[in-house]
Amino acid sequence: LHRQDVGMEVTYPLLAEVTNLYPAEYAQALAVLDALNARLETPLPEGEAVAIALHLVTAGIATGDLSYTYTMTGIIQQMVGVIEQTYGVRLPPTSVSVGRLITHLRYLFVRIHQHTQLHEERSAIGAAIRDSYPHALECAQRLAHVVELRLGAALSDDEVSYLTLHVARVVQECPAP
Repeated sequence: LHRQDVGMEVTYPLLAEVTNLYPAEYAQALAVLDALNARLETPLPEGEAVAIALHLVTAGIATGDLSYTYTMTGIIQQMVGVIEQTYGVRLPPTSVSVGRLITHLRYLFVRIHQHTQLHEERSAIGAAIRDSYPHALECAQRLAHVVELRLGAALSDDEVSYLTLHVARVVQECPAP
């Protein structure tokens, strides 16, 4: 409210991540924002729902340790940036493929955290994906390096293959640069 009073507009860069990683909390945040705006003379911008949703996520985590959640969100942002930079595109945050990518990454981070990565070495499906999408494979290997640097976990060949498939899909939906 204070920012609004002084004319300060805040842009929240986590919209895609929040809407995909925390859809229930984001829906609740939109409802809270609607309720607030019904009582305010000057309504708050819809972007404030991102901040409200993150507060709801924080409140809903019983352990109180948000470091892994923040790390995961930061890595996802970094990985999306690598894809955008590699292909010279802007990924549409509301895209179904972007949502699938983020969901895949979320489960990948869970597998890494639980030490249960896909470990079949060079499966036939993985090899077919790698052969079909060489440019996406290069990008996926860059993403694997990000994960290794940030989490200290090397991705298995099959994890890189499935990441390759998601990269290829998400880029297909982007308009040509």
